Amino acid sequence: MAAEQDVYDALRNAAAVTAVCSTRIYPDVIPQEKALPAVAYVRAGTEFVTTIHTGTPQRTRATVEVWCHADTRSSADALAVLVQTALTAELFYPTDRRAEMDSSGPLNVFATVLTYQLWE
Repeated sequence: MAAEQDVYDALRNAAAVTAVCSTRIYPDVIPQEKALPAVAYVRAGTEFVTTIHTGTPQRTRATVEVWCHADTRSSADALAVLVQTALTAELFYPTDRRAEMDSSGPLNVFATVLTYQLWE
């Protein structure tokens, strides 16, 4: 769980991010009753690194997705830029960025999803 805590700490301590989403930074998913903009982060995978001498993992590399949710595409993208700046400053390695949209409810919710890898 160290990777998730590192992401949370970096975002919580980034003044530019909290100026936009306040304390709405959640593990896994944003609760439905919460206001937007908001950020959710989730571990998307873990790579175990072993050596030829032992099958015991020596280190792990976590892949974490950070979902930047907002009411509009431009707001989600703007929040993603702030998140990207905060995480890159902490030396998290960015690997992907994509757009998502949920239109299943009464309102459209836009997300910009950033993917990072970090060593634990």
